[in-house]
Formats: sequence, C-alpha cells, structure tokens
Amino acid sequence: MARLPAFPYRTVLRLSMRATHGPMHAPFLKSGLRYVLRPVLLRMFRVRVTYNASTTALLRSGEPCILACNHVSLLDGIIVALASPVPLAFAVDTEYSRGAGATTRFLQLLAWLGFGKIIPTDATAPFGVRTLLTELTRGGRVMVFPEGRISETGERGLDQPGVKWLADRSGVAVAELQIRGAEQSRLFAKNGSAMWPRIRISF
Repeated sequence: MARLPAFPYRTVLRLSMRATHGPMHAPFLKSGLRYVLRPVLLRMFRVRVTYNASTTALLRSGEPCILACNHVSLLDGIIVALASPVPLAFAVDTEYSRGAGATTRFLQLLAWLGFGKIIPTDATAPFGVRTLLTELTRGGRVMVFPEGRISETGERGLDQPGVKWLADRSGVAVAELQIRGAEQSRLFAKNGSAMWPRIRISF
C-alpha cells in the first residue's frame, strides 16, 4: 500500500480555532488555510489535476456556468472542490449533505474554509434543483453529478432529467469534468479493490 504524506491535523485545528475566535478572525486566514491545504490534500488523496484552458477561462470569467462530472466514488465532490480554481456551489444529495458521516463532515469543513458551498438536493423533490437555478441566476457556478448516483462500473451512466432542465432553463454554459481512478477505491467506491488508488481529474 502506498505511504501517505503526513497531514498537519494539529496545525489545521489550531488555525481553525483562531479563525473563529479572538482578534485573528478574518477572511484572509481562511484564504491562507485554503492555500496551504489544497496541495497537501490533493497529494494525500493522490490526485493529479489536468486543466483545460477553455474550462479554466469559463470559471475565471465570473459568468454563471454548470460543471458536470461523472460520479464514481464518495470522494468525487471533495476532489472537485480541492482541484477547482474557484469556489463552486455543490449539489449534494440530502443523505450526505445533512448526514453525520465522515464524507459529510469533510464537505462541511471544506465549505467553511471557502472551497465552495453545499446545496442539498433530493431526486424525489424539486426544491434542490430550483435552488440551483436561483444560484445560477445570481451568477454562481454550480457543480453537479448528472447521474444522480455513484456508478458501479466506473463508467458514465444515464443523466437524470433535472440536470437537462437546469441547463435549458438557465441557458448557461456547461463544462464537462472527468474523474478516473477513484472508482478503484475500496473505501469510497462501490466495487473498488485498491486501498489508496491514484486519481486523475480533468477540468
């Protein structure tokens, strides 16, 4: 099994406490934490990021857009949040956005640090998709997993109709992302066999 780089838990906890208490409460401290944590966490998760010039330009333009990515593991949202050059609004199933699991807590921590924000969605109710539409009309950049579920094979499945409705109704540009390797994770994917696989994400 690959050896993982040491993660500075104590340092992060200490800085997080200072960011929310006392005279050091300031946005720049969270920005500094993001700057430090991004490369550390990407390395810890063994993620290699490849950026497409057109997607990067779209994200940095300030225009609203939709990012659509294949869904192969519970790590996917975390990987996208860490790799994205700008904060995104993530559509997250209510099972995870309001649960108490490790993935949920990690997403909430990333949101608190400014890597993005979480918008709860439910395939059986329209409120989440309408909230995403509101986010787009306000100029936000929304990240979705069109399949609505984690793939069992690692291949892209059929998209849910809500995503097409969102794209048609908002009229914004849609950029495709792709994650490879996370489907091999024994811990976070459905049928993975590797304890800590190498992961690639293409923006």
